[in-house]
Amino acid sequence: MIEDNTTSNFEKDDFNGTQPPVTGDQPNVVQPAQSAAEPPATTPQTLEETLAEYGISLFPEQIRQLDRYFHLRNEWNAQMNLTRHTDYRKFVGRDIIDTLSFARVLQPDEVVLDVGTGSGVPGIVLAILRPDLQIALCESVGKRARAVADMCEKLELPLPILVGKAENFLAAGGWEFHSLIVRAVATLLELMRWFKPYWSCFDRMLLLKGPTWVEERGQARHYGVMHGYALRVVDRYTVPDTGAESVLLQVCPEDRLVPPRGCRLRKLRYEVFPTGLITPDQPGPLARFHSSQKQSGKKESPAQTPQRGEAKPANRRQEKSSQSRKSRKDSRNPTGQAGQAPATGPSRKTKMKSLKRKGDQREKSSDEKSP
Repeated sequence: MIEDNTTSNFEKDDFNGTQPPVTGDQPNVVQPAQSAAEPPATTPQTLEETLAEYGISLFPEQIRQLDRYFHLRNEWNAQMNLTRHTDYRKFVGRDIIDTLSFARVLQPDEVVLDVGTGSGVPGIVLAILRPDLQIALCESVGKRARAVADMCEKLELPLPILVGKAENFLAAGGWEFHSLIVRAVATLLELMRWFKPYWSCFDRMLLLKGPTWVEERGQARHYGVMHGYALRVVDRYTVPDTGAESVLLQVCPEDRLVPPRGCRLRKLRYEVFPTGLITPDQPGPLARFHSSQKQSGKKESPAQTPQRGEAKPANRRQEKSSQSRKSRKDSRNPTGQAGQAPATGPSRKTKMKSLKRKGDQREKSSDEKSP
């Protein structure tokens, strides 16, 4: 088992007080300039002002979309309990900064599953910040999933929303991902128990944790669920307004670990990514492809696929076996017609009966002549 035994001074020299830039064609993002212990006296009136307060620079279109999402979420929050982050400072200081941590670690063009998206964080925010990613959102509570689907539609974000438990979709087949991203869902022990049977469907988990992550690691180690997996801290930052430390953990199979903190990802890209609400009884987009690969080693063309009611075409081995059986029947039957006697010449059985009758006649004749 390979695990990270770092202290609170992890990579202090590497970070040097600032956060690295977001991966992809995004502006640089730095650590909030304002001290968490001394919040500003005035409340920012716009999202742009709040982002500037925390030292975050984004493109104008991204700011517009994030602001639209903020208001849509507040509208839904008036109908159901989605989030407590209903002002700009909490939205930026928690939701956006947490999502930026994922954005820094995810590689270009990754396929990502947001496990337990809740109100759409980090999935929706990540889709706005990293449009190069293919992101699916998963939410087990139906009413929340419908609210998230409505927000995605109004934001014109073509994202699939999987309604149900993430492990049920992975078990159903047809779904594969590079990374599962998890924020405020469950402990490390619970997550490892839920997803351990389905590691063939994804490469790694990225888990955002607070200061209790060390205790969670110890609990998972105690119950033996980390055997064969490498745990690494891949990002660390201080939460504004509270001063608490957050870490982004990567869990990766030991045989896929790229030292010191990387993970080797499979080649994966969905040609057609679904959108809208998806229930667990619907197979994943890759189910048909995997089924074809299992049957023939390559994808069948429509012309080769038999229609309902038609007999399936025999393969070469079946045809050869059928021809062999037919040739054996023909060799036994000179007429070439199975089940019919030859047209000319008596059979062996008929000859034997004839000889027996002649013998009986000779014996009868000799008896009559004797005195």
